[in-house]
Amino acid sequence: MKRIFFLLLFLSTKTFSQSYLIEDIDGDNIKDSIYSSNESIIHKLSTKKFHPISIDLIENYGGSFHIIKTRNGFQYEINYRKAGVKAQFRYNLNSEKIELIGMSRYEFGNASNDGSGKSSINILTNDYIGNWKYYDLDKKKLMALPTIKTKMVLPKINLSEFNEEYLDVYSMKCSELYHKYKNEYLTVSKKDKDYNAYIKKVEQDINFEKVTLSEIPKFIKYDGKLKNVISWKDTNGKHYIITSETGIYTPKNSEDDGSNAEIFAYHYILKNNTHKKVWKVYDFIKECPVEIEAKFRKNTLHVTDLDNDGIKEVWLMYRKVCHGDVSPLEMKIIMYEGVQKYAMRGHNKVKISSDEYYGGEYKYDEKFITAPNSFKKFSQKLWNENILHEWGE
Repeated sequence: MKRIFFLLLFLSTKTFSQSYLIEDIDGDNIKDSIYSSNESIIHKLSTKKFHPISIDLIENYGGSFHIIKTRNGFQYEINYRKAGVKAQFRYNLNSEKIELIGMSRYEFGNASNDGSGKSSINILTNDYIGNWKYYDLDKKKLMALPTIKTKMVLPKINLSEFNEEYLDVYSMKCSELYHKYKNEYLTVSKKDKDYNAYIKKVEQDINFEKVTLSEIPKFIKYDGKLKNVISWKDTNGKHYIITSETGIYTPKNSEDDGSNAEIFAYHYILKNNTHKKVWKVYDFIKECPVEIEAKFRKNTLHVTDLDNDGIKEVWLMYRKVCHGDVSPLEMKIIMYEGVQKYAMRGHNKVKISSDEYYGGEYKYDEKFITAPNSFKKFSQKLWNENILHEWGE
């Protein structure tokens, strides 16, 4: 992804367009005028006695320029053949100046559209959002990177200070973020293609989000290898759910031939710069000399509010076993509503002949037995969707 104003990319015949706007810009209920012409913005404000003020913006690159009314001010648009920028301005009653409050940009990238996408930044809060794509050479198609949500600090400026150098800084910072997140994403994908790959929302799920590796707060501590990290916000703060696994390993200095496998899950909350760990789930198989497994089930991490009480339910499902035959695996659903734990334990079902199965039973713990029917209905659906064991999965 090249800088948006890289001269060789955007050399073109200039197409100037005059764009007029007659609106109350300075908030005194008197119509003002503002328009673009020949790469400049001219504005006449009633609070300045309609004295024309001209500001030269873009001098070195071709493109079309437009001014459009927004809810709180106006937007200045610059469109090139393969990229463009929109800058939002608003009159500040305290400083009596027209200030830049936000920008967005799009880019089509190179010939294969590598580096194409769009971004936006709130200049006042420094909040940046980027949605970019890269060209995957192995798959030979465009792939979307996870949405980048981070902070980007640009100087707070007024219209009179706005120029192409300022846009170049924004473009350069976008490019740096793109390459950083792309490299990080591809590195993680190569190391573990399962990271955040098996999350499938259902109708009952709340609007939680996947958390990229770089967005995981430093206060979060976990064991094993990350499988899923998701988050959501409510009145209690920002919630983080983390699942991880060790995979199968042989302990150091082990005196036998057994192997271990462990799974972990955590719930953290961050509020007012203070964090706490709400709960931790830990289970394991240790010193197993035969077939071993301890793994979360794919697409079974859910966050719901089935009883509509505002306290979210977090659902985890996993299997574990140490055996040398075709017997069923131990299967569990662990659900937390706040700090209250619910457990559903049993075994999956295996096929032992053309028309005969073994296993599939389960038991609720005492808390689950008295739980709302909505909890039981959801747990049974989750159980039945994962009850059959496919060898080699």
